[in-house]
This record gives sequence, structure tokens and C-alpha cells, in this order.
Amino acid sequence: MTATVLVVPLVLITMLLVIQFALAYYARTVVAGSAQDAAAAAARRGSSTVEGIALADSLVEQGAGSLLESHSVTAAESGRLVSVTVQGKVVSLLPLFGTITVSATGTAPVETFVAQGAEP
Repeated sequence: MTATVLVVPLVLITMLLVIQFALAYYARTVVAGSAQDAAAAAARRGSSTVEGIALADSLVEQGAGSLLESHSVTAAESGRLVSVTVQGKVVSLLPLFGTITVSATGTAPVETFVAQGAEP
């Protein structure tokens, strides 16, 4: 009887921890995919980092929805590369363990037109 009283809460907490880390893994996957897609969109010829940020926001909302408490997107263009960083806080199932923050950065080369035979 006393073993059951001790084991059941431990099993439940262990299950919640496994689910929490599975949610964090899924959130990281969504964040990574949206960062890479946003970087590719921002690097297209005639596009801008603003369009990449908007796409990342949209993809995170569609893919993670209520899984993230909050998220932020930043983009930077340096020379011939565009980078987009997406960061979010995963909803916590166990309030005593704090929140898990996931982050990912996607980069893509800026598309430019180079005439045939010309120097890039």
C-alpha cells in the first residue's frame, strides 16, 4: 500500500517530464523550420528581411500555436547573407521546473543577378 502511494506520483511526474521534453522537441523543430524558410524568403531577389520576419511569425503561429507562450523573430542582412533567428518559450506542464526556451537561426545567401560571363 505505501509503495503505491510513493510510486504513482513518481510515475506521473516522470510521464509529465517526458511529455514536456517531447513538446520542447516539437517546438524546436517548428522554430528551426520557420527560421530556415524565413531566411530563404528574405534572401529572394526583390525581397526584404521584413517579409522574412512576417513569414516566420506566420509559420510559428500555424505550427506551434498555443504550444509557445511567446516567441520573437529577428532578422539581419550582412553582405551576401540573410539570417533569421526565431526564439520561443515552451508552455510548462510542471510549473516548478520553469520554462524551456527554444531557439534556431536560419541563413541563406542573398539572390543576385549575374550576367553570363560576368564576375560575381
